[in-house]
Amino acid sequence: MPNLTELRRQKRTEREALPKQTRLQNSLDASRHFICTLATLRSKKIALYLAADGELDPLPLIVRLLRLNKKIYLPVLRPGKKKALWFAEYRPDDYLRPNRFGILEPDTNRRKPIPTWGLDLIVMPLVAFSADGTRMGMGGGYYDRTLSYQRCRENWKRPKLIGYAHACQQVKNLPIRNWDIPLHGIITEHGYHSFAFNHFLKETMD
Repeated sequence: MPNLTELRRQKRTEREALPKQTRLQNSLDASRHFICTLATLRSKKIALYLAADGELDPLPLIVRLLRLNKKIYLPVLRPGKKKALWFAEYRPDDYLRPNRFGILEPDTNRRKPIPTWGLDLIVMPLVAFSADGTRMGMGGGYYDRTLSYQRCRENWKRPKLIGYAHACQQVKNLPIRNWDIPLHGIITEHGYHSFAFNHFLKETMD
């Protein structure tokens, strides 16, 4: 069983150590793979994130998706002590304000959040991932709490969850805890990988 604290520190250090040009190229390559996969996905409302701490930057992907007339949503910290997220629409000219972690997010006074299940797809940041779709985040549990309702549903799981990461963030295995919400797939600079339990993008890979 890996030491999760040490593994999280190690993987954060690895991605932060990537040269700036490598990070940029990885972002461009990942966005190209995503767009190729998206062709038959028919997603209209897509949540992404703004990169921090060496994360794979989805900004090139956001630009591409906006050109395809997709609606883009960004996470917003819910007020209070719940440690969960809302998602509010983002448009290129919108004012974004920093949250308590210094990460920019939409102003919910101007962009009303939508229910999480109203999204078609969430592109999720992560610190590490394994080949079975297990995701390690920063440790706050924000996405797991936000998506906890999916554990109660067998036949209708919306939105679909795609991890977005540098390939160097893959690890051999991660422990699965009862509150973990697994990914349906992962996109890195090397391409798209669908996890064994899910085939929702199979037609795009044939």
